[in-house]
Amino acid sequence: MPSRFETCRRSPLLGGALGLLLTVAGCGTVLLNETGSLTRYDRLAVSDEVATKAKLYADPAALAATRTVRIVPTRFPESISGPGLNDIERRLIANAADRALCYELSLRYDVVSTKKADLTVRSAVTRVDLTNVPAAGATIATSAGITVASQLGVGFATAVGRVPIPRIPIGLGSITVEAEALDGRHQQRAAMVWAGGANAFTNQARFSSAGDAYDLAGEFGQDFGTLLVTGRDPFKEPLAIPNWNRIRVTTLGEAPLDPDCEQFGRAPGIDGMIGDYIGLPPDWTDKGPRDAIN
Repeated sequence: MPSRFETCRRSPLLGGALGLLLTVAGCGTVLLNETGSLTRYDRLAVSDEVATKAKLYADPAALAATRTVRIVPTRFPESISGPGLNDIERRLIANAADRALCYELSLRYDVVSTKKADLTVRSAVTRVDLTNVPAAGATIATSAGITVASQLGVGFATAVGRVPIPRIPIGLGSITVEAEALDGRHQQRAAMVWAGGANAFTNQARFSSAGDAYDLAGEFGQDFGTLLVTGRDPFKEPLAIPNWNRIRVTTLGEAPLDPDCEQFGRAPGIDGMIGDYIGLPPDWTDKGPRDAIN
């Protein structure tokens, strides 16, 4: 039976007091489920190093021998989200996972677009809780109101738009994704069931039902990619300062390290950073996968 958790993803950079607040403050409801999209589940082990819930498996020897990897675009059927998300929003969420995953895999493997590869990676969104737009909008409006007051001489004025404040802890989104890597004989060499929920402190509020799921999908892609690259639990990896390549590709939206990652488009870059800050929906700044651009 699935287990239900009220949880948040906790950043390693946060201090103990804030970390405690995250455990008691509003967070997205996370469901770590198994829907049958993977070839097998019996070897999955629970990882509870952080508040994100995950079950995972990796064959380090097989991953070490891997040279080429193919990424099958993440499945996100309408039946999972119902009418709450449209086709564009579902596609952007799925693609956010693939784009983050492709970057991580390109750090070690040759990502290929052809069907023949040492490993084929496939993922599926199996559950989603949508962001409550009125609650997110209230947070953004309150933050903007604080900025206006500060500009009138009360407090500190930020350079861009509004002052970040904790979100109203109502209707925070969450997502669950199942993923695996299969070798040429269709044998599972790595797998993960990943469930993450937005929290009131570190996830940006947006005027979009898809906002939290979009951001969390990118976190999943990074975690699963780290598992495939290292063969180790990504939640136990030491915290590392982002290098220039990571900033250039994943934040500034420049060309990916592997040309085949272009199929998932590029990060929204500066426009995306500004859009995130003022709470714009993902589809206002993210062009999505390459075939959606052409």
